[in-house]
Amino acid sequence: MNIAHIKRVILLGAPLLAGLVSEFLMIIADSIMVGRLGTEYLAAIGIASMFGELLWVIVWPMAPGTQTIAARRFGQQKKNTGKDVTTLNAMMQKTGNILDNAIIVAIVVGCVAIVIAMFSRSILNFLLDDKTLIPKAHIYIATLKWLMPLAGIFYAIYGFLAAINQTKIIMVATIGLNGLNIFFNYILIFGKFGFPALGIMGAALGTLLAQGLGTVFLVSYVLLSKNVRSYQCLTFKMLRWNIIIDILHSAYPIIFQLGFALLIFLYFESVVANIGTLYLAVTHIVFTVFVLKRAMVGGFAEGGSILVGNSLGEGQKKEAVSYAYAAEAMAIVIGILLFAFILFFTEDIVRVFNPETELVEIGSNALRFFALFILIEAIGFPFEVIFTHNGWGRYVLFSEVTTTLVFVVGFTLLFTRVFDFGIYGAWSAFAMYLVGHSLFMFAGFFSKKWLNVQVDSESMEMEHVRPVLSP
Repeated sequence: MNIAHIKRVILLGAPLLAGLVSEFLMIIADSIMVGRLGTEYLAAIGIASMFGELLWVIVWPMAPGTQTIAARRFGQQKKNTGKDVTTLNAMMQKTGNILDNAIIVAIVVGCVAIVIAMFSRSILNFLLDDKTLIPKAHIYIATLKWLMPLAGIFYAIYGFLAAINQTKIIMVATIGLNGLNIFFNYILIFGKFGFPALGIMGAALGTLLAQGLGTVFLVSYVLLSKNVRSYQCLTFKMLRWNIIIDILHSAYPIIFQLGFALLIFLYFESVVANIGTLYLAVTHIVFTVFVLKRAMVGGFAEGGSILVGNSLGEGQKKEAVSYAYAAEAMAIVIGILLFAFILFFTEDIVRVFNPETELVEIGSNALRFFALFILIEAIGFPFEVIFTHNGWGRYVLFSEVTTTLVFVVGFTLLFTRVFDFGIYGAWSAFAMYLVGHSLFMFAGFFSKKWLNVQVDSESMEMEHVRPVLSP
């Protein structure tokens, strides 16, 4: 690793960081605006957001699933830049084919998310003892589900543009989408400018409207931009089963990893809710800070993962390792800064969500307790992004299943049911999970197995593929 590697990670990662931070601000705006309706509403949006995340993780992996293969092909394209124009155009079209196939997959997984959302009331009834939260949470989920196919398309384009190093337009789309989301939420939650006050349903409806506009923007960019037109995307003339399978192969471990984790976290929140609704509201604040950490670290981690994929496509494994170290260096700096921020401004962070005295006191204690563990997880997180965005998601899935079952389920039950440690028992179990998962990521990185993962069957057996649909 040298300064040049860090500069390239920053150059690609900074726009993604800006987009991810804007996404965090959108999430926190939901919580803040709904939280103003009362503690019960803050608890309800915590549960609803967690279930909503379960839907998001079905479609969000379209970004890394698409990026994984397209980044390798872009690296191969760069390696052959000096060849004749006809060869280069053919390679660019080959890279562009990834997006068309990814969009087909995105629509299908978006529809799967809609079907799962139809069972949300039954799942919440099973998990929650406090039944008063269920109607409020359900109405949010029932509205949110309809945007999932649009979100899948958005993230497929996101992954493709990231792979070909077009991260600035991703920043514009993400910031614009999230800005509109906050604006629409303000109007629809509180009933501004003549619109009715829809409460928690308004938060979901605002997200639906903003996502639709964001997707239209990215589709228009792909069709009209001179930076992308050469890739001949969105013609759907070369749909291939092997590319679809490759995308699914890269995306499905992430879907299962995040989906499994969120189900476990939803269970964890139900345990916390049964200890007390106030503790659930505080835990939601802690989880929101985790989202901030992932946004801040994730931008540079994604930038590093793009460069890792490009380097592997060029056959440069040493360069790939150097870019991974550069992303890790940025994560350490950000983690330390966030750790200090939490310790110095603990009460101010909680008051942003809700100024009630008891909530501020308990929330401050919770954030101080988790500050060190947030730092530890921040240091391990870049490796998770690099693995999942470069075809080694199965290792991350193994780590997630192991650590959540042992710590989030096993130790939470042990500490709360057997030893009756209360809320600090539950929080301690979650902290142990953060440490365990981070250790898995370090072990995976130093094994270097992630450098040898094959992700693109077409590049290896070009002669044997058959089109699903040809002109």
